[in-house]
Amino acid sequence: MGPSQLAQSIKKAKIRVMYDLAREMDDVISLTVGEPDFQTPQRIIDVSNHYFNEGLTKYTPNSGLDVLKEAIADTYEPILGRRVNPKENVMITVGAQEALLVTMQVTLNPGDEVMICTPHYPSYIYQAYICHANPVLVEVKEENGWMPLVSDIKAKMTDKTKMLILTSPCNPTGGEIDRATLEEIAELVRDKDMLVISDECYNTIRYSDTPFTSIASFEGMKDKTVVINSFSKAFAMPGWRVGYAIGPAWVIEQMPKTHDVTVSCVPAPFQYAAAFALKNCDAEAAEMLASYQRRRDLVFQGINNIDGLSAIEPKGAFYLFFNIKESGMTSEEFAFSLLKQEKLALVPGDGFGEAGEGYIRLTYAADEDSLKKAIERLDRFMKNNR
Repeated sequence: MGPSQLAQSIKKAKIRVMYDLAREMDDVISLTVGEPDFQTPQRIIDVSNHYFNEGLTKYTPNSGLDVLKEAIADTYEPILGRRVNPKENVMITVGAQEALLVTMQVTLNPGDEVMICTPHYPSYIYQAYICHANPVLVEVKEENGWMPLVSDIKAKMTDKTKMLILTSPCNPTGGEIDRATLEEIAELVRDKDMLVISDECYNTIRYSDTPFTSIASFEGMKDKTVVINSFSKAFAMPGWRVGYAIGPAWVIEQMPKTHDVTVSCVPAPFQYAAAFALKNCDAEAAEMLASYQRRRDLVFQGINNIDGLSAIEPKGAFYLFFNIKESGMTSEEFAFSLLKQEKLALVPGDGFGEAGEGYIRLTYAADEDSLKKAIERLDRFMKNNR
């Protein structure tokens, strides 16, 4: 007996490959894992500690505590332009990662097709495999502003297409799907027998004055969209593992089943702290966003000042997906050589699908001094490898 075919089909993410290699080295700058470098705001920590000290260490309802579901419903009401029923339409999960998987588990059947815009977050593919579904990739290109074309989505649709995953703002590209395109996609899928997953984990980390648009807000999409989000990015809570799904009752009511047999529930103090964050910590989130914007400007200008490298300006998230094609190296060759020669750990673009070949992802959720040193090391690397 040996590992299952499923286990063998799941490869270690190149984000983690580079992260682990960097941990073994001295004087390395690692801009690999997509997590805020900020500490969770102290007020959030204090709330969690209060509830731990009060003895809230028992199981919680599978679907989550009402106080958090109500806070999520209140937060999304202005985004969706309608009231969300916290009991029927909200599910609390162990991070957005589990929300994605559970949504797939309760809606997909073996052989169903899941359309994924690529370059993509690596877990999407493997979660589809776990559900015995077939991923279908829709290439998104730099020349289109890292935004999918509706015609490309339509061309990949078949009678087996049951799900479309949209990520906006996007990891790894920093691209954002504009309102007009989202409306076209809504028009395309509205009458199809399929579900849209809208991954909105970076919906508050945007560099625009225009309001965020969710595809779930368009006419006819209420019962066809599951919104996924978490507290990891906006409130610097990646290790807390609190995420959620907002969706139609026919999906949400099924989710506690697979959630229960895998993780059961999310710890009560973390849920109370997350509810507090939504209600009280916009100022801390805004302060972090202002730092991300300064850092984005720093690395965007820095990369474009290096001969042989280029990038388009990220619209959101905290990643720069820059073009290395003039170097003549593959993305893996570039990343591994850079780590060896300059002790700078970045992620090869092919770790986000074949469409990412020729690119490198840099996470600028790091202090400005480290980012300046990273640009210096990249510049020196390019000069030494012409």
